[in-house]
Amino acid sequence: MEDEIFRISRDIERAKDLFQISKERLEIIKILPRDKPYKILEEYYEIVLELITSIMYIDGYKTLSHISAIGYISNYKLLSENQISMIETMRKLRHGVVYYGKKIKEEYLINNEEEIENIIKILNILVESKIRNYSKNSNK
Repeated sequence: MEDEIFRISRDIERAKDLFQISKERLEIIKILPRDKPYKILEEYYEIVLELITSIMYIDGYKTLSHISAIGYISNYKLLSENQISMIETMRKLRHGVVYYGKKIKEEYLINNEEEIENIIKILNILVESKIRNYSKNSNK
């Protein structure tokens, strides 16, 4: 995993942009038809990945690997093992949808949507906090 994570200059503006896009995606989910759970899952996964990527940009890291991004956020110990596992499951399901046309069952969302939204809330709080702290420290 370490080989796939690169040190870069912090990029707060890019982090803010990704954070904003993730908020817009949350709004899009509200209008997506509930009979297209694969599309809703794709959007939820993209939100999670954008938030993790935003955190990485604030910290001064970058990766092109989804697996490495998930590993990176797991190092924060902010999310439980079950939540990290859920992100990994979402990654695999999204991969199946995007590359193989596999559809997920509506039951997956019924059973997991609340926890997915909880993961997003936790990541949102972390991103907001990191942006606020960076802005406060850069104004000194």
